[in-house]
Amino acid sequence: MRYLFIIFLLANIAFFVWSQRISPTPERTFTAVDPGVEKLALIAEIEPSKPTVKPEVTVNSDVQQLCYSAGPFDAEANVHAAKEQLDAVVLKTNIRKITTTQEAGYWVYLPALSSRTEALKKGRELAAAFVKDYYVVTSGDNENSISLGLYRESYNADNRIAELSKKGFQVNKEIRIEQWPEFWLDFSITETQIDTLPDLKQNDSDISQNEVICKSN
Repeated sequence: MRYLFIIFLLANIAFFVWSQRISPTPERTFTAVDPGVEKLALIAEIEPSKPTVKPEVTVNSDVQQLCYSAGPFDAEANVHAAKEQLDAVVLKTNIRKITTTQEAGYWVYLPALSSRTEALKKGRELAAAFVKDYYVVTSGDNENSISLGLYRESYNADNRIAELSKKGFQVNKEIRIEQWPEFWLDFSITETQIDTLPDLKQNDSDISQNEVICKSN
């Protein structure tokens, strides 16, 4: 019996080894996350979104355009604010900058003398003749000249010249010019857009809005 038990035991062991070798290993499936949880994506796997490109405004040749020019705006910030108001409701806008010149007054003066010493000497002569309101220019383009006043109106400058001439001084008069930038906002619309235009004068009562001839592209 003992030997028979050993034979059966060895036979069972041999059968177990043989069955393990010929039987395929069962496949196991794994889940990365629990059911219902959204799968994570690496940044490198995410396709970059394409930037939104604002379509260019094209105007049909059959559309009747109306063109306007609004201004002048005295500050660049104001014309840009007006442009933002119009961009959403008009066909196109354009900011135009110009330089404006205007007579700022009349300068009465004695031309520049040869040296600072000569200019101061002439100043003492003016003081001795009881001439008031003069100034010896000590630097700049008009160095060593003598300023005798800046006048807004021409007749006031002429009166000053006549006064000095009677005292024996030959003086000059020069027109002074001021320059400053102005900004205009040009825009075009269709007839159906007229009623949607914002009133730009609400923010700047000094500007005007005039219809102009449309320029061909």
